[in-house]
Amino acid sequence: MCIPCKALPTGIVTCLQSIQNSSGSHLYTPSSSMYLNDRLGFNNIFDHKPSAIFHPGSEADAATVIVCAAAHNVSIAPRSGGHSFERYSGSGKDGSLVIDLSLFQQIAIEHDTGIATVGAGTRLGPLYTRLWNAGEYLVPAGSCPSVGICGHALRGGMGMVGRKYGMLSHNIVSLTMIDANGDILEISATSRPDLFWALRGAGGGSFGLVTEFRIQAYKAPATITTVVAMYPWSMHHVVMEAFGIWAKTATDDLTPLLYINHDIVAIMGTFLGPRDEANAVFKPLYELTGPPEHSAFNEGTWYAVAMWAKIEGSKVENPIAKHDRTYRSPSLLYRQPISDSEMTTFSRYLSSPPNNLNSRISSQTAHSSGPTLEAYQNYIERDIPNGLQAYYGDNMPRLIEIKKNVDPDNIFTFPQAIPLK
Repeated sequence: MCIPCKALPTGIVTCLQSIQNSSGSHLYTPSSSMYLNDRLGFNNIFDHKPSAIFHPGSEADAATVIVCAAAHNVSIAPRSGGHSFERYSGSGKDGSLVIDLSLFQQIAIEHDTGIATVGAGTRLGPLYTRLWNAGEYLVPAGSCPSVGICGHALRGGMGMVGRKYGMLSHNIVSLTMIDANGDILEISATSRPDLFWALRGAGGGSFGLVTEFRIQAYKAPATITTVVAMYPWSMHHVVMEAFGIWAKTATDDLTPLLYINHDIVAIMGTFLGPRDEANAVFKPLYELTGPPEHSAFNEGTWYAVAMWAKIEGSKVENPIAKHDRTYRSPSLLYRQPISDSEMTTFSRYLSSPPNNLNSRISSQTAHSSGPTLEAYQNYIERDIPNGLQAYYGDNMPRLIEIKKNVDPDNIFTFPQAIPLK
């Protein structure tokens, strides 16, 4: 069944069809029976229609696809797990060529260095499973097992042990990327260092097609404790203020999270150690808030903890990304304590959340306790005020120069990609 979308030039279709079945590569066009389902992303708000979706089975095939697209001036959108909050893994617009990396799922670990080699189509659940089975290793990343590693790592990669080990992007040792010329590049701190810098934080689809990562992994502690402390909604102002004071000096063995909705306030955390030590870490918080209504301290292994927010019904080893979710997840960064006026805005928004998913809290609080708006690009928001500046700040001029050098014809592009000027 064909659905309306911008047709690819005949020449590129012929080129792409000639690569099919090589190394297991395959092509879906709007006339393919698999196209309708394959174009779906994790967020159902969007309904973009790529001109085609190509699944390369090798780096050589992926390079040929890029050369075909560049020759016909067709923009490319890399896709790993399809979880981009604005559907940029589907290009964020109609008519692009999506290169799906789901066949790149290789995982290996060097036991002497702890460096994991990970294919760019790997999802977090299988990554955690295989690293755990290989010797109880962990990498600092998120808790949703169906998230693909590529966008997660290239745009930051916050996770459950980030306070101890940093973001996933901090732990990238080197990577392989195919550029707009179809050249396969090995990139590290000593080989193309500018591109290595740009990819680790701003590399989600702007510079090229990343096919493989080398990531520093760590031996997991014998015991990890997950913590949940719950308070009534009426205490949200007190708990938010206390959380800011307490979390600032808490041990790096704890990665805490404050969660608020319209009827409850919860502080959650992953503690790298046993329950009794975790209890001691939370005592200073309780001195500020009083005892919570409910708390739970659960010991377990890293592998059990890593799945604490797994999608209901999904398998950790082989998760399937469901396509029935609609959501908005903007972000703001605060370098100073949240002011009383900002707290009032948050309270008003949370007390009466909008029914319209297009509403943005950032449009009501377009500041972040500083002279300019700052935000985290893995919670990307298409209409955030001055978005690229908010995400990249003073790094923009350098990022633009790197973009011009590696992709001067802007083949790798989406609505909030690094521009050429």
